Amino acid sequence: MKYKTKFSFLSIFVCFTLTGSAIGLLFITSSSTEADIVLPILFLLFVIYFWLTEFRTRAHKIEISKEKISKKIYFGLGQGKEYLYKELDGFIITKQPNNGSTSEYIFLIKNNRRIICLSEFYHLNYTQIKLEIENKLKFLEEKNITSRVSIKKCSGKIKLFDSSENKIL
Repeated sequence: MKYKTKFSFLSIFVCFTLTGSAIGLLFITSSSTEADIVLPILFLLFVIYFWLTEFRTRAHKIEISKEKISKKIYFGLGQGKEYLYKELDGFIITKQPNNGSTSEYIFLIKNNRRIICLSEFYHLNYTQIKLEIENKLKFLEEKNITSRVSIKKCSGKIKLFDSSENKIL
């Protein structure tokens, strides 16, 4: 049986609102003789940066089948890639605080690299997909990320850095 992720309304709303407002603001100010174009261009650059970082690394459309898992980046609009379960090392779970609550993320790991991300924020059927991943892959570890601990990605490898103790966890 195949399982596919479904994106939450809020994640799609944020994506369209950010993108649409940047393009709209740029269009409105470019046709105005009195408006300065610098701020809309900076906002558009911020949105492009957001697409190239957050949406590329977190907004994955995931499909789980009997022997493999596939992902497509950029809400399923981007490049796709498939992985056999035997190629993967396993998965880690991180809990990250945001605006008074905590979001859970699952990262599938291959050769000490995060290759697929599943998120409570982006994926509506997160719990169902999480159960399938737990049945098919090895659980590696769980990390609770606090404000004093940050994730550093060095040459594609995951490292947790505790700034209060100046050490890698």
